[in-house]
Amino acid sequence: MIEYRGVWKSFGDDPVLRGVDLTVREGETLVLLGPSGTGKSVLLKHAIGLLMPDRGDVRVDGLSIPDASLDQLKRVRRRVGYVFQNAALFDSLTVLQNLALALDEEDRPRPLRAVRPEAAELLARVNLQEEVLDLFPAELSGGMRKRVGVARAIASRPRYVLYDEPTTGLDPVNAETIDGLIVELARELGVTSIVVTHDLESAFQVGDRVALLTEGVLRACGSPDEILESEDPVVRRFMHRRFGTAV
Repeated sequence: MIEYRGVWKSFGDDPVLRGVDLTVREGETLVLLGPSGTGKSVLLKHAIGLLMPDRGDVRVDGLSIPDASLDQLKRVRRRVGYVFQNAALFDSLTVLQNLALALDEEDRPRPLRAVRPEAAELLARVNLQEEVLDLFPAELSGGMRKRVGVARAIASRPRYVLYDEPTTGLDPVNAETIDGLIVELARELGVTSIVVTHDLESAFQVGDRVALLTEGVLRACGSPDEILESEDPVVRRFMHRRFGTAV
């Protein structure tokens, strides 16, 4: 379980998160929606200590992230897969070497030839061919890099997966592949996920619950039907603009 308790975060004089309270339940996929710049990615990064709150607390399986030691943070991060917006691959390493970093057990690296079959299987899950393993990130399209980033995030069979815009830049076929993978991981492995996205079609396909963050405040959180039926004018206006139809 991931818990945000009264989380405040500012950058300089600019408050980004304003007392966010949110609990992500065990085994659920929670989709985080909201306008650009409203703090969705900032909130996500707090879950593994990439950012720390100015006030409030963030807990993963009961452990306070702001109070955690470096060793405790390291153990938490081993249980969490993170899909970055830009994939965040190591440019000097091949795709195989990037995936091997996630597949290797801690302090026990394996020869690349031993890792290759598992890495190829991971690529197949995100609709990429084995030949991609021998390429460098600079040789990949943006969409391919994003899919390799997803493959790396799930390589260690994490307990949690945090997705930051996982389908942005993907064509409809590959976006559907990633959506299907998110649903599959939740169903088959019981993975708990937070998905930050601007894609409403994706959001309502993969989400057990949907949360709307606006101006650093959690405006609404509920099932997809509850969000669509909300009487809150801010929620309705956001849905209307995104769907392009009255709600």
